Amino acid sequence: MRALRLSRGFFALPKGGGNLNAYASTLLRGVRGFSSLEDLSSVEIQLPALSPTMEVGVINSWKKKVGEKIEAGDVIADIQTDKAVVDFECQDEGFLAAILVPEGEEHPVGTLVAIVVEEEEDLQKAIDLAKALPASGGAAAPPPASSVADTTPSAPSGGEGASSYAVKPLLPSVAILLERHHIDPSSVKPTGPKGNILKGDVLSALSSGDFREDAAVANAEAPTAQAATVTETKEMITEAKMGGGAVRAGGRGYTDIPLTNMRKVIASRLTQSKKEVPHAYAAVRCSLDSILALRKMMKAQDKKPPSLNDFVIKASALALKDVPEANITWDEKSQRGNVQDAVDISIAVATPDGLITPIIKDANQKRLAEISSTMKDLATRAREKALLPEEFQGGTFTISNLGMFGIDHFSAVINPPQACILAVGGSADVMVEKKSYALDEYAEPGDLVKSSTMTVTLSSDERSVDQSTCGRFLDAFRAYMEDPITML
Repeated sequence: MRALRLSRGFFALPKGGGNLNAYASTLLRGVRGFSSLEDLSSVEIQLPALSPTMEVGVINSWKKKVGEKIEAGDVIADIQTDKAVVDFECQDEGFLAAILVPEGEEHPVGTLVAIVVEEEEDLQKAIDLAKALPASGGAAAPPPASSVADTTPSAPSGGEGASSYAVKPLLPSVAILLERHHIDPSSVKPTGPKGNILKGDVLSALSSGDFREDAAVANAEAPTAQAATVTETKEMITEAKMGGGAVRAGGRGYTDIPLTNMRKVIASRLTQSKKEVPHAYAAVRCSLDSILALRKMMKAQDKKPPSLNDFVIKASALALKDVPEANITWDEKSQRGNVQDAVDISIAVATPDGLITPIIKDANQKRLAEISSTMKDLATRAREKALLPEEFQGGTFTISNLGMFGIDHFSAVINPPQACILAVGGSADVMVEKKSYALDEYAEPGDLVKSSTMTVTLSSDERSVDQSTCGRFLDAFRAYMEDPITML
């Protein structure tokens, strides 16, 4: 029987967040006397990891209400992962007895979010206990002051009234604020990493008045000037709170933008990639004249031509089939590369929350028209956060195209465990020599012609892809791009 697990949902949640599982376990020790719970069979619902990189999640909305019946496979909530909004299907049957996590809050994977009772006759008893237990058990009491003091770094020994906060090296913006307002750094409560004082800590102290003046500096100026400055800063903070969070200092302002789950994961994975993956780079310039002529001909026939990006995807897929050594992923555990049979192309798509890479599977087997329609559908649903996990997880090769933003060329960061990523720049008109097949023929300056070209840069993992493989892949890619009939 799992009666005690059910009781986790029947307490007021701790204010300010915290680990709900640890909090529930603490509360359970105080309710073992409720023997009526022993007859209730229940199921814990925890926040699942819906992608390999998901560490935290947000429940956007609950699809079921307390008391409703749940069938196996029912969607009970929408969860915002680091990549998309995913339906959360319950694998157990029963009745929703308690919702422990409200909508919109971020919690780590594994957090207890709901309780389901298996028997309908237990439902009302469980709901009644949910209403009754907070009154008797209450919320968890705050830790004793002594325990808080023990975990707070102590300041160097000083005179009477010395603060318990240690003084650490200050950021320039923090030092300027402290000096401007004559604040003793040791009187400001730090919230930054390793006990560092942040700019927001100083502004909070100014807003609340909970700080001590730096006597050495304050004595040098009149108290009235100090009071006027503090009053002015408080007014700035008040205006900032009302106006969206921009604190004006010296006529300038800023806006705090919270980091989304997706951007946190992107930052973590790209940092790891640059630190651990030995990147190598190779670039090649391709002529686009034949593709542009083909697209012009298709338009003249009232046919909708594939985009340049569609040609890039198809050419990459065919080149990977010709040079399978580039279609490889790196296995960190075995420390070896795995050549993939399927050619699954990940395409970087920009969304308001960050980049996501939907996958065109078996791209080498798809016609250009099919690649075009698939790409449009994936890109649209990616921006709407409606991709399924299997539509953006995996892939054997990535393409990142910034040509539409006027970027000539760039180098992309490898997306592990993949070993290669192709960075695509925009087209540019250059003067080139006419093609000649005679070895002794020399093109005069007057024989130069204008050509539209595009530069692509391949980033590769040197552990599994050597430079000769990169050269062969880029040569095959260029051959397809300059002879698009072979892709039709």
